[in-house]
Amino acid sequence: MSKPFSVLHDIHCHSFLSNCCHDETCVAPAIYQQAKEWGYDTLCLADHLWDSDVPGASEWYAPQDIPHVLSSNCRDMIPGMRCLLGCETEYCGGGKLGLSREHFDLFDFVVIPPNHFHMKNFVRPEHIASPRQIADLFMDRLEEIGQLAIPHEKVGIAHITCGLIYKEDPPQVFKLLDEKRMRSIFDVFAKKGDGIELNASSFTGWEEKPEVLRPYQWAKESGCKFYCASDSHKLENYATVGQRLPAIVEALGLTEEDRYIVPEK
Repeated sequence: MSKPFSVLHDIHCHSFLSNCCHDETCVAPAIYQQAKEWGYDTLCLADHLWDSDVPGASEWYAPQDIPHVLSSNCRDMIPGMRCLLGCETEYCGGGKLGLSREHFDLFDFVVIPPNHFHMKNFVRPEHIASPRQIADLFMDRLEEIGQLAIPHEKVGIAHITCGLIYKEDPPQVFKLLDEKRMRSIFDVFAKKGDGIELNASSFTGWEEKPEVLRPYQWAKESGCKFYCASDSHKLENYATVGQRLPAIVEALGLTEEDRYIVPEK
């Protein structure tokens, strides 16, 4: 009998090093100590990053360079728990990723969001604005990420049902996703070993919105592996993994065999 999928991990969360985090208590020691108290087996800080070796950083991203993110120095912080150092970098289309291939080895895990479409004229061209255009761009970006020459086995595909994809009404976009095309995308991620993120912030009201859960069902049927993430930017919100994701795990019928594990170096 398969073991239940454990939600005692969080491998995409933020500290005060991320510019979008305004909680000064969100520092590595406090975050990891909280995770230990909850009995987590793994926690990975994945602060926002843009590699200075990659041209074209936005004004917001530019200060969040590699030395900045590495300054957390959080590896092996808590005995008995995997304390990992990752980053969340941006994919802007056309093969442009905010972390150079040469610097992947600096990090245990790299989170790539395919849908930060609130970043106009950086991630999303401003003229792409309708739900149909957004859905097509989203699938384009997923396909492109799958073809990047990067170590996919240490990459997480972040919050595929994130509300930032289309702030006006995200479910409109999810309803327009082409099932055949999405299944093909997930087939690639499953083959290459990318993890698919279960982001606690992406499932508000999911019971009344079946289109939110559907992509994860397709991903499971393609053989993808999943991991938990709070994506938290406030110390008080790290608990959302345990509060929201057990119901999602149950709805998807996930077992421990479906869990993505960050590979050992």
